[in-house]
Amino acid sequence: MDTAIKYQYQPLLESDAIRLLELKPSLDINAQVECSLISSTFRACDHDLIEHYTALSYVWGDPQEQKIILVDGRALGITVNLDTALRHLRDPTRKRLIWADAICINQSNSREKNHQVVQMAKIYQDALHTIIFLGESTPESNLIMDTLRDATYEILSGESIGDLPWDSLFNRPWFTRV
Repeated sequence: MDTAIKYQYQPLLESDAIRLLELKPSLDINAQVECSLISSTFRACDHDLIEHYTALSYVWGDPQEQKIILVDGRALGITVNLDTALRHLRDPTRKRLIWADAICINQSNSREKNHQVVQMAKIYQDALHTIIFLGESTPESNLIMDTLRDATYEILSGESIGDLPWDSLFNRPWFTRV
């Protein structure tokens, strides 16, 4: 991160202000994550008919293991888990509006961080969707997710969904965080 110009946050000026991450599209999951930060308000989000945001819930992971993303062309260090989540959330052809705490809140500004944390319930409530990122897929998690997708049919047909490796899913860090 020392070789690139570091991203500098602009202050949030209104009491109901939040930042939204505009995630740029990519066809390549390995391509550099590029985005912009947009300042908005709850009022503006409530009245927006087209551009709804998605809230992201994930486990931060080890803060020492950093990846670099580009925010408005400038470098910002984020955890490996968040980088992975953003790569999986990218659409191949269009931008997506995401709220992710580690990026949308200036983590080096205690006053802002405290104010934004108080607003987090509203941030999640107002999001059109919330995505819970549990981490990279494994054969066991793929089996569970495929079964859950088909659960309606299986339950209706009387098949059991109890013989799945549930522990491999529920032992992931997201389920044990405070």
